[in-house]
Order: sequence, then C-alpha cells, then structure tokens
Amino acid sequence: MKKNIGSVIGLYPTPATIVGTVVEGRVNWLNIAHIGLIGLDRVMISSRKEHYSNRGIKENKTVSINLVNEAMLVEADYVGTATGSRTDKSKVFAYRMGELKSAPLIDKAYLSMECEVVDIYDHGNYDNFILKVVNTYVEENMLDESGNINYEKIRPVLFEMPTRTYLRTGDTIAKCWSLGRDYKDE
Repeated sequence: MKKNIGSVIGLYPTPATIVGTVVEGRVNWLNIAHIGLIGLDRVMISSRKEHYSNRGIKENKTVSINLVNEAMLVEADYVGTATGSRTDKSKVFAYRMGELKSAPLIDKAYLSMECEVVDIYDHGNYDNFILKVVNTYVEENMLDESGNINYEKIRPVLFEMPTRTYLRTGDTIAKCWSLGRDYKDE
C-alpha cells in the first residue's frame, strides 16, 4: 500500500555539480544539484536568485558544469556553503578556461561542460538557466573503448535533497532496451 505524502518532488537523487563562472573579473564556484535535461540538446540549472554566481552567468551568458566526484567532495560542499559575494572562492579548485573564456573548467572534475545561456526562466525565487552544451571535456581514462563516457569509472556523486545527503553511484544493472525483450505478457 502506498502512502500519499503530499506534493513532494520525488525525482532525487540528482547529480551534484559545480558550476563555474566569472563575476566581476573573478572566477566563482557554486554547488548546484538542481540540474536536469530538457531535451537531447539542452540542460537547465536552477539557482536561487540571491546567488552571487547568477550575476556572472547573466553577464557572460556562459557557465561551466563540472560533475562532482568523491575526490573533490570536500571542496564541492564548501563552495555550496560559502557565498562568493563575501568569499573569494576562485582558488578552491585548480582550473583552466575553455574555448568560451568565461566558463572555468575544474581540473579535478573528470567531466566538465562549457555551456552558453540560451534562455532564463524566471520562477519566483529562482533563476532557471536554459543552457546549450557547447563543449564537453572528459578525462581520457574515463572513456570506454568506443570513446563514450563511462559513468561507472566517473562515478558521479549524487545529491538527495530531502535528507541533504550525498550518495555514491553504483554499477551497471543492465543495458537499456534489451532487458524488456524478456517481458512476457501474462
């Protein structure tokens, strides 16, 4: 028997990410787990309007999305608690600039994406940035034999909001669109 627990978003966990931008000439980092796909060619990050990073994202129309792995979790959690308006977070991660020049890419992240802002959806206390991924950078040893991203190797950290918990990702269960071949209508 299922219990109705009210209007609760039950789509957690989501990937923990660090978004990077430049604000007033200085690199700034923000931990964002409210991120999602909105198609095969767009992603969205949702950030409270008071976040300092929002200024840089709006000004530059670019942002990086860096997947958090366990080796960077302490720093990732820190940049989610310190505000860039009062704290210089530019030295928390070693980084380099990609082709977009205002979307810093974290060296320690196994996967980083440079994105352009294509739209901003204003929703109450949140800026929802609709992004087009322009470039994706992946550590070569995190690719499979075919050159695809191997998430079992990357093992991105997940974020679960209701209990404010970080989770490990697991192993492959099955290949998509193959398991269903065993379905039998009874």
